[in-house]
Amino acid sequence: MEPWLIVGAGRLGLQLARGLSQRDVPLAGILCRSPESRANAGKVLPEQLLLDADDPLPVVARVLLAVRDREIEETARALAPGLASQAVILHCSGALGPAVLEPLAQGGFATGVFHPMLAFPHPLEPPVDFRGAVVTLAGHPVAVAAARELAQALGMLPVEVSNLTWPLYHAAAALAGPLVYALLQAAREELQRAGFPAEKAPQAVANLAKTAAEHAHRAGGWGFLTGPLVRGDWETVRAHRSALQPEVRAMYDAITAFTRARLGRELPLEEGEREDE
Repeated sequence: MEPWLIVGAGRLGLQLARGLSQRDVPLAGILCRSPESRANAGKVLPEQLLLDADDPLPVVARVLLAVRDREIEETARALAPGLASQAVILHCSGALGPAVLEPLAQGGFATGVFHPMLAFPHPLEPPVDFRGAVVTLAGHPVAVAAARELAQALGMLPVEVSNLTWPLYHAAAALAGPLVYALLQAAREELQRAGFPAEKAPQAVANLAKTAAEHAHRAGGWGFLTGPLVRGDWETVRAHRSALQPEVRAMYDAITAFTRARLGRELPLEEGEREDE
């Protein structure tokens, strides 16, 4: 396998570098773009892999951009003159798709997307387990082939797509990732407000969320949904609404409305509600 240059030593870049180095995938280095990221990288990676912005870069044929969405095109353009002819350039954004690298593609580079559908912690947290996680691939066939090889080295499940609506795809990923994280924090806060022991609340919420996610995965739909909506316990729902903080109640109401809209006639009717003729 060709060695990879990873650009960006934040949450994603550093976790990818750690995962690849643990699996003996050749790395040309990781480009650290700030003193903080350089310091973090130095705590978990060999010194010889660390590159600063003013260091001469190795001539490589494989580049993985783990930078902010707004920096992808500019970063790729800056790197291009020092890359091998017809190098593969992948970015890790799920919001933009291959089009953001089109100027590089017109210059003869094979460009594409490598978007892991995982949540990444602080760079110095324990290494992420990539095994079995989905990674979305798109772009030029040569770039997709290189991305697939990278995914397989990490033990990931590559899913190749074309004609994807990238903003919608990324919004769906946000619903399953960072917005779930926010929802779990709301649940933890409300548990503590209710008088539940603060030190036990994170574990209680995590276990409940884990089993709910497992049920949703196995069911592949709504079949394993539980709770007062499914049982028709409308008094309980009203009691929930009265007890929640206003901003949490807004989330509760939105998710309840979505659930009712999707399940419709499968849910018991609320008191005073009439089934349409």
